Amino acid sequence: MTYSAGIIRQSFWCLESKITDENMLEGLSKKEIFQLCLDENIYQVDSDTRSQRACNTIFRRLKVFNEEMLQYLINCDSNSGKLFVLISVLRDDQLFFEFMYEVFRDHILLGNYTLKRSDFEIFFRNKANQSEIVDNLTEQTVHRVIGSYVNMLYESGLIESEGSNYKIIPPFLDYRLRNLLIENDLEPFLKAITGEN
Repeated sequence: MTYSAGIIRQSFWCLESKITDENMLEGLSKKEIFQLCLDENIYQVDSDTRSQRACNTIFRRLKVFNEEMLQYLINCDSNSGKLFVLISVLRDDQLFFEFMYEVFRDHILLGNYTLKRSDFEIFFRNKANQSEIVDNLTEQTVHRVIGSYVNMLYESGLIESEGSNYKIIPPFLDYRLRNLLIENDLEPFLKAITGEN
């Protein structure tokens, strides 16, 4: 997977992910789910363009999970659902995953529960030295990507505001989700959000 700044056009879409998941488990294709968006506005958005963007992104995020994991998302509690959706975002966005694994996780491992703006900026400077794609991102785009990361972390419940910084809130991970991640060779995502070794 290549690096991308596409996350700036995306939202967390937790409720929409559950709606999409239910329809996928009923056997509907992406095209059929999008038709439901057009006919019934199942995402409750204000334009067909937004429906299509959400449907395309959510379907891509979820299609990589097996049926057991998709069933879990339907039946889990709200907090676990948010963590599942965050993992779906991380699986879909290599750059965001690397931020979580290399910066967020390290903060927890070191007992440093404060994320600063500079932590994000240093990460992007380092990646720019490693990747032409990241190096070619404008300063404005990097700023918007950082804003998207912050929004995703807020919505998943992993950070809260602390002055001009962000306080990391290590998640309580439901044992069923933990086991599913391990059984499906997704331990790096488990470690990225929990800070585990």
